[in-house]
Amino acid sequence: MIGRIPVKESIVQDVLDNSVRLRRPPAALNYAAYAVEVEESLQVIYWSSNIGYMKQLLDRFAGPSSKPEEQIAIWQELLPKIHDAVVKLDDAMVKAGQGENIRAVFDVDMGGFIYSRVNRHTILFGATLDQAKINNGHCEREMKQMVSELQAVFTTHGA
Repeated sequence: MIGRIPVKESIVQDVLDNSVRLRRPPAALNYAAYAVEVEESLQVIYWSSNIGYMKQLLDRFAGPSSKPEEQIAIWQELLPKIHDAVVKLDDAMVKAGQGENIRAVFDVDMGGFIYSRVNRHTILFGATLDQAKINNGHCEREMKQMVSELQAVFTTHGA
């Protein structure tokens, strides 16, 4: 334990912060959330964002009245909806004999979203406002790196 925080938990937040909030130059992802399925609902346990870079992008693309905190709230409301849709798609995928979805990329007009399973009941969700970072694959590479780091943490620490 580190103080009152179990090591594993502090490592999860560190992975998110190092990949999103603290990265220089700014990460392709503006937001990442680590969520866990609990009794058929999805709960965000940890999240990180780069408010400064988000503000620059929002000012450029949506206007100066847009606030990063409002965008984050929208993304946090969107995550369970995406999760529910992916779970429904899983039923069809399983019937095809190829298993459940591991990752889904949503390319939208202004940026995109990436949904990845870390393990059976754990989700990593990333969002960006930067369309170029979706187009050039940077967001997918950052998400794959975070998923790999988190899987290594849980393998090492027995989760």
